[in-house]
Amino acid sequence: MFTVLFPRLVTLLSFAALGTALLLIVRRELAGQVRLFAAQSLTLAILAAVVAAFTSSIELTIVALALLLLKVFIIPYALNRAVKKIGLQPAALPYLGTPATLVVCGGLVVIAFAVMAPVAASNPLPTAEAIPIAFAGVLIGFFVMVNRRRALTQILGFLMLENSIFQFALLATYGVPFLVEMGVFLDVLVAVLIMEVFLYRIKENFDSIEVDRLERLKG
Repeated sequence: MFTVLFPRLVTLLSFAALGTALLLIVRRELAGQVRLFAAQSLTLAILAAVVAAFTSSIELTIVALALLLLKVFIIPYALNRAVKKIGLQPAALPYLGTPATLVVCGGLVVIAFAVMAPVAASNPLPTAEAIPIAFAGVLIGFFVMVNRRRALTQILGFLMLENSIFQFALLATYGVPFLVEMGVFLDVLVAVLIMEVFLYRIKENFDSIEVDRLERLKG
């Protein structure tokens, strides 16, 4: 029974992760964006646990637990602490408005499915149907990094991108080697903590973390 339901469950969870990414794009409140990132990470942790159960992989189970601890609890806590310290409510408007942003994201989803459909068709794994969804998340993560004005929201875009890359690897190959994945998780945690310190210092010295203003200061 689980074997029959497994591909559908994987596709459903993948669409849920993509949905949280789209909601994050249109959400103005920074704390709400952090919660949506945590929700996406929780969805991916469940997805990893489902794949671990299907493949009977202890290593993938540990990865799912590490993902849950790091990206659902620790990193959102650090980001919320940064939001409170810096006082960024609501988030700055992106370069593109909501209607244009949704059009661009819709186009990226179409491109992702067009590009990755042949790859998914040639992959024998039962998770292959959801590969284009994960690739759409990768493209949207890149777009969020480019479209946001503030460094903190660009960090969220980077984290979304990393989530989608993990999802893509999980669906395409049942994940990368265990030690590599743990190393990536540790690198992401260290990067977020360093970014938090830099954001606080930038805000303290320049009274803004909007990228446009920092570019003008550099000039």
